Amino acid sequence: MTSLKNTLSVIALLLVCFFTSSAFSQSTDNLLVEITKLDPGVESTLGNDDRLYVLIHYESDIPLRFQALALHSGSALEVGAIRNPAALHAPGSGEALVWVGYTNPTHIDAVRVTVLNEEWREIYQLVENADVTWQGVAAATPREPAAWVNSLIKTERRKMDFVYDASPQKYGFFADILFFLMIAAIPAYLLLQLHMLWRYEYRWRELAMIPIFPYLILFFYYFAGLNIETSLQVTFLFRYTSCAFLYLLALWTAKRFWQNKLGPPKLYKQPKVK
Repeated sequence: MTSLKNTLSVIALLLVCFFTSSAFSQSTDNLLVEITKLDPGVESTLGNDDRLYVLIHYESDIPLRFQALALHSGSALEVGAIRNPAALHAPGSGEALVWVGYTNPTHIDAVRVTVLNEEWREIYQLVENADVTWQGVAAATPREPAAWVNSLIKTERRKMDFVYDASPQKYGFFADILFFLMIAAIPAYLLLQLHMLWRYEYRWRELAMIPIFPYLILFFYYFAGLNIETSLQVTFLFRYTSCAFLYLLALWTAKRFWQNKLGPPKLYKQPKVK
C-alpha cells in the first residue's frame, strides 16, 4: 500500500512539473513588443492601393506572428481590409513589418497590432493612434513608401518563401478546399442554368430564372457607369455564383422528387366527336 502511494505521489509530482513548465513556456513575461514607426504619418490620406505600414520591435523566447487591423472608435474595421500574411518570426530580438489597407472609403483613428504564437493563438495586442483615410479610389500619384519599409518588405518575403512554417495559414486546408469548390461551382452553375432554361417549363422555368436577376442588376450598374469597386464586383460574382448553384441544385432535387412521387404523366385519350 505504501509503495502504491509513493508511486502515485511521484506521478502527481511529474504531472505538476509538466503542466507548470508548459504554462511557463506560454507565458508572456519574456515578451517585449513595441510599435516603433508608422508610414505614412499619423495624419494621412491614401488611395485604395496604398497601405499603412507599422514597424514592430520585439524580444521573445518563442516564435511570433504579427498582424495589423485598423480601428474606428474602438471597433475593428474588417470590411474591405487587406492585411499582411503574418509570417513566422524566430525567437530572439528583431524587427517585423505589418500593414493594412482598404479597398473601400474608410477612415480610421487607430491601428491595432495583434501578436500571435506559432499556433495562431493571440497572446498580446498593441494599439497606436493614427488618423488615416482611404479614399476608395486609386491615388493620382502612387505613394513611395519609406526606405525602411522597402527593406523590411524584402525580409518578410524571404521569411514567407524560405522559413519553414508548419502552419503557414490558419485553417489553410479547409480554406483551400472551399476555394476550389467555389471555383468548380462557376461552370457547374452555368451548365445547370442553361439546362433548366432549355428543358424546364411553366412554373419550374420561372423558379429557375430567379438566380439571374442579381446578375442583371449588376450589369445595369456596370453599363450605367455607376462606380462600384472592381474587387467588390469580383467578390460578389465569386460568392453569389456558389449560392446560385446550390439553389438550382436544390430546385433540381425538388423537381426530381416531385416527378418520382407523381410518376410519369398519364396520357388520356381524347373523346371522339361525333
